[in-house]
Amino acid sequence: MTDLELLEKYEPVLRFAKSERFFPMAVEPYLERCSLFPDGPQGAAELFAHLNEPLIHKIGSLKSEQYFLRFVNRPLNDFDAWIWWVISSILGAAAGWFFFGLAGLEIVVAASLIGALIIFMLASPIRLRIIPAVLAVIFFLALGIAPVWFFLRPSEYVSIGVEYLILLPIYLLFLFYSMMRVLKFIIEHILPEGPGLIMDMLSQATEKIAQEAYHQYAEILKEHPQPVYYGRVLHEADERGSEWTILQYHFFYAFNDWRLAANGMNHHEGDWEMAAVYLKNGLPHSLLLSQHGAGNIEKWQATIKAVDENGKETTHPVVYVALGSHANYSKPDIIRSPGMYRSGRVQRLLFWIDGLIRYLFLLFNPDQKARNIALKEVQEGHLNIFTEHAFDEMVDETDHYVVSLPMEIAAGDGFRIRPAGVGAKAPYKRSVDYLKEVMSEREVARPAVKEWKPILLNSKPGWVQYKGLWGVKSLLNEESGPRGPKWERPVNKHTEIQERVRWSKPLDWLVELENLKH
Repeated sequence: MTDLELLEKYEPVLRFAKSERFFPMAVEPYLERCSLFPDGPQGAAELFAHLNEPLIHKIGSLKSEQYFLRFVNRPLNDFDAWIWWVISSILGAAAGWFFFGLAGLEIVVAASLIGALIIFMLASPIRLRIIPAVLAVIFFLALGIAPVWFFLRPSEYVSIGVEYLILLPIYLLFLFYSMMRVLKFIIEHILPEGPGLIMDMLSQATEKIAQEAYHQYAEILKEHPQPVYYGRVLHEADERGSEWTILQYHFFYAFNDWRLAANGMNHHEGDWEMAAVYLKNGLPHSLLLSQHGAGNIEKWQATIKAVDENGKETTHPVVYVALGSHANYSKPDIIRSPGMYRSGRVQRLLFWIDGLIRYLFLLFNPDQKARNIALKEVQEGHLNIFTEHAFDEMVDETDHYVVSLPMEIAAGDGFRIRPAGVGAKAPYKRSVDYLKEVMSEREVARPAVKEWKPILLNSKPGWVQYKGLWGVKSLLNEESGPRGPKWERPVNKHTEIQERVRWSKPLDWLVELENLKH
C-alpha cells in the first residue's frame, strides 16, 4: 500500500462548530496575499539576496528565523499607521516650532496625542467600544466630585438653603440615574469583553484584523473551494522491536479568531494543527491530536469512528475542532478555560476563580433572570458554581448562554469535512447554547466541497523549511503567528529554533502524551 493510500484509509473526519469561519486550506493562496517582513538585522540582511523571488519560493530559501508574514495588509489597520504617525508628528513639531515657537509646538503635541488615541481606537472595534466607556466612568467620577468644589464657594445669588435642600438633591438624583444607565450598559456589553481588551491592546491581530482576514479567506474559497490536508508518513521502530507507521495530517488555517468567535484568549494570523494515526505492527493503535501547543491521545478502541452510508463503522476517526482556536478533540465537548490545564491544585484554583467571576456576573447582572439564578444558588446552598460543569444548564432563551467567559467549544454541530463515501452521522453538541447570539449567528463562508484534497509532505516542499512566523508579530507570543509544522516556538530570544518533537521524534511524542494521560 502506498503512502497516499495509507493516508486516505485513515483520513479523519473533521467536525466544526456551527459558527466556524476558517477551514483547512492550501498554503499557496494564503502566501499569495501575504507580505514578508524581517524581524531582526540578520533577517533584513538576508532578505536583500532574495528581493526578486516569489514569496512561495523565497521563504524556503531563508536560513534565518527572523521573519514574519502578514496576511492582512491594510496600512491603517496595522503598525504602518504608527510609522506614519511618528513621521508626521516629527515633521509637524518641527514646523510648529519654526513658524509659531513654543505655542505651535504645544498645539502640534496635543494634536499628535489626540491622533494617537484615534488611531489606537480605530485599529479595533473592541477598543472603540470600551475606551469611550472608560472615559464615561471618569467623567461621572468628576461629576461626583464637582459639588464639593461648588458648595465650598458660596454664591451671592443662591442661598445656602436652596443649594443644599433643592439643587443638591436634584443634582444627585440626576447623577445617580445617569450613572446607573451607564453602568448597566457597561455591565451588559463592556465587562464581558474586558479580558479581550487587554489582549487586543497588545496585539497586531486585533478584532478588526480578524474580520478582514475572514473576508480575505471568503474570497480565497471562491477560487479554492476544496479543503486540504498535508499528509506525512513515517516509519519507526521502538526499543522493543515493534514496527510503527505514523500517519500525520497537518491542517493549515488562515486565522485563529478564538477571541472573536468564542470570547477566547487570543487571535493570530496563520494556524497550524495536526492529527496523527499511529499504527503498531500494521494495526491502528492510537489517535494523537494537537491542542494549544501541546496535545492529547486517545486509544484507537475508544476513538469515535465515522460510519459509511450503510451505517457500518469505518477506519476514519472523528475529530472535533474547537471554535476559533482549532484545537483538536476526540469527543464533542464544551470546556471551561481551566479545563485546558492539567489536573491538580492549579486547575482547581482556576476553576474556583473562574466560577467566582461567573457567579458575580450573574449576581450583578441587570437581567432579572440572571440575578434569580445567582440568588437561587445561594438559597439552596450549592457550591457547584466552582466545578467544571456548573454552568452547563444556565441558558438564557433570549440570548443563549448567560455568562460569556473563555471557553473551548468543540461541539461538532457545523460543517464537516470527510472522505468520500463516509456518512455524516456522529455525536455532537449544540454550540449555540453556549454562545451569545452575535457569535452563534455570525456570517460564515464554507468550502463548496466537503471531501479532502490530500497533498503529500514527504517530498518536503520549500515552505516547510521556513523558520519564521506564519502570521503578523505582536508584543505577546500568543498573539503572534505560529512557526510552521516542522519548527518549535523558541522558549526565549536566545534559544535556537528546534524541530518539533512530533515532527522529528514522533514516538517520543507518543510516550510524552501517554505519560500525561496517566
